[in-house]
Amino acid sequence: MSADEVLARTQWDLFWLPPDVDVVDRPDLLLLRCEREVPALNVVLRARGAPADLPALVAEVQGRLAGRPARWTVGPLEPGAALEAALHAAGWSPGHLHHGFTLPVDRPAPPSRVGVRARAVTDMAGLRDWLWVAERAFGEPRGHDPVELEQFLAACTGAGARVRRVVAYDAETGAPLSAGGLTLFPDLGFGFLWAGGTVPEGRGRGAYSAVLAARMELARRAGATAVGLYAREGTSAPIVARLGFARHGAMTFWERRC
Repeated sequence: MSADEVLARTQWDLFWLPPDVDVVDRPDLLLLRCEREVPALNVVLRARGAPADLPALVAEVQGRLAGRPARWTVGPLEPGAALEAALHAAGWSPGHLHHGFTLPVDRPAPPSRVGVRARAVTDMAGLRDWLWVAERAFGEPRGHDPVELEQFLAACTGAGARVRRVVAYDAETGAPLSAGGLTLFPDLGFGFLWAGGTVPEGRGRGAYSAVLAARMELARRAGATAVGLYAREGTSAPIVARLGFARHGAMTFWERRC
């Protein structure tokens, strides 16, 4: 199985979905739909078809997602040029370009630096630290109600949990510096990395590398042979390339309000 297919299949495994999300899953379409106006929950994750059939598929999707901000993932396994032409004609706009990257877990992890310590989230205090870092690193603050927080914590600490969250701290002050997530896919022998980011004052200290090394070790212990991610061109892509990740096919999120 190619690295591009492994990465794509991580997006098709919907074990994590909240109960209020409806799924359309058939050979030519994998679509999520939710009454909440969250693009990540109103999204096309897979689309197939002959070029002549794609405009009708796009029209069907727009009908299903009517009234919502929506996202359409176009990756290296999609009918690229024909699908993008159909999306453009229907008023969709391309967002940031990403590239797939993978790294074997038996590769030497980035060296940890003095003064930075990474550890997995095991309690609510750690989860709040993780969310605080993510909000500051990505500039997208959002509230989480108590039920949602408990769900997040259970997902990364419960028996057989396939999700892990890691936070890197200043060893002296205890201030959280960097954070990242890992989702395990046992059938693929793979760990998908997500939401890796560092607060502005924590950059240049090796905090991101510490979070990466911790996630690689968690993946290795879980039986994975490689980890990977979709990294945005111009931001995270150069960072993971410098850390030794192999680059694969491109992926773009197309967006519109349906």
